[in-house]
Order: sequence, then C-alpha cells, then structure tokens
Amino acid sequence: MKYVIVFLVIIANTFALEIKGNMILGEKNEVIPLKEYKRIVVYNFGAVELLYKIGAGEKIVGVANHNKKIWPEEKTKLIPLAGGVSKPSIEKILSFNPDLVIFNIMGNQSEELKKFGIPSITFVNRSLNDILKNTLVLGKITNKEKESLDLVEELTNKLNLIKNGEKIEGKALILYSDSPPTSFAKDSLPVEILEQIGLEVILPKGGKKSIVSSEYILRENPKYIIGTRGINKREEIIKSIPLIEETDAFKDGNIYLIDSTEIMRASHRVFDEIENIYKILKGDSNERS
Repeated sequence: MKYVIVFLVIIANTFALEIKGNMILGEKNEVIPLKEYKRIVVYNFGAVELLYKIGAGEKIVGVANHNKKIWPEEKTKLIPLAGGVSKPSIEKILSFNPDLVIFNIMGNQSEELKKFGIPSITFVNRSLNDILKNTLVLGKITNKEKESLDLVEELTNKLNLIKNGEKIEGKALILYSDSPPTSFAKDSLPVEILEQIGLEVILPKGGKKSIVSSEYILRENPKYIIGTRGINKREEIIKSIPLIEETDAFKDGNIYLIDSTEIMRASHRVFDEIENIYKILKGDSNERS
C-alpha cells in the first residue's frame, strides 16, 4: 500500500517518462513497448546512475563519452564509450547490438534507429518529481520494479525529513555563472532544491538565465549567495559583485559553492546533496567553500 501512495504523489508530473497501457512515452513523443530490456546504450548520465542504484547496471552495454566521474565510478569507468551526447553515432550504437537506447535531451537519433528496428527514448530529469517517476519507469523496463519502488520510498522519506525539520529561512541567490553574475531559471532543479529546504530564491525578471545586477542584489539583500556550474571559487563570486560586502550574505559569511555535478546530473544522488546543503546552511557541517 505504501508504494501506491508514493506513486500517486509523483504521478502528476508531465515532463517525466510516462506509461500508457503497455507503452512508454518519451520526452520527444517516442513510443516504445513496456517490457524488459537487456542491452541498453545510455546517453544520459543521470539514467546511468539510477540504473546502477536499482541494480540494473549490468544491462548497460555502452555509455556516452564523458570526462567527469559517473557514480559508481569503479564500475562506470569500465563501460565502453558510445560517442558524444549531442551527436550520437548510429554506427557506434549499432556496434553494441542494443535492444534499447536512452538518449539525452541534447541529442537524439530516434528516427534513424527506427530503420534498424531499435527502440529509443529521451530521458530528462528536470525536477525532483521527474527523478522519482523516471526511477519507477527504469525499474519496470529492467525487471527491477521492487528495487525502484524501494528507492523512491527512500528518497521521498529523506526529502520529507528535511521538509518537516527545522526550516532555513531567508532570501537566497544561486548563480549559474559569475562573469557576469547569472541566475538559474525559476523552473530549474537548483532553484527547486533551495526551495525544498525553506529558502526564498530571488530571481530577476528576464530570460531563462538572467544577468543579476549589483543593484538588484543590494536591493534584495540575500541572506545566502550560492555559486555553482561555472564558478570554481568563493572569491570569484565576491569579485564579480560590486558592493557585495553590503549584503547580509557577505557579512554573515554565507557565501557557498555547490558541486554542479551533484545537482545537475539529476540522479538519486541529488537527494543526498539536498541533505548536505541543508546541513551546511544550518552550520552542521564543516564543508564550507
């Protein structure tokens, strides 16, 4: 019964993979049979990590080229490379003789693969809800349904503990880049993460990634300023924002860095990082950059 409750909580998401009858619908309107797949080429690293977490890692026969660590590194580093994420090679894919290809949103060769009778699907985790729902789908197509249900319950409980615990209040600014200071979009995963722990994330009006002026930062006076993605040092944030010393974030020493690999890859490990960020901002951790 507990599994049914968990599924009902996350089923409303419209961006994740979707099961309709005996078929699965992908991000780019792909439709594939709902069945077990045993030889999977994966171009989405979040999907790779989730497959290993539910015990289906041995079904991955190829993974996209990469220069960053993919959990669990001791196993993923041994997977043969299948070419670039943005321009997957049909020839390379065919060399693995896959029965399924999982693409990243950045690149897709579904139409070409249809000529060879190979099903494919585009995998995207834009939100925490996406991660949970897609985990259940991965479990169904790898004969690891129980393991996926257990993982979803574990992640949901972890998030609920944080949401029901002591709130971290105040305004927060999270930066995508420091030159110039640029914020994430409202519907991005980093913004959702900070909101989950109780913060009010400030976002200037503008496009998908908006430049944040010093005037805006001074006017909003965030309690926390957090850098990620292309920002490597705390000092880079301080140098990029004139008069940053006038903000509460600077005065209270609340300027931090977050490893973008942990929060942008959008696997189960995001939930661990939420817990880590929560502890850092509460002052319960020594991991301060």
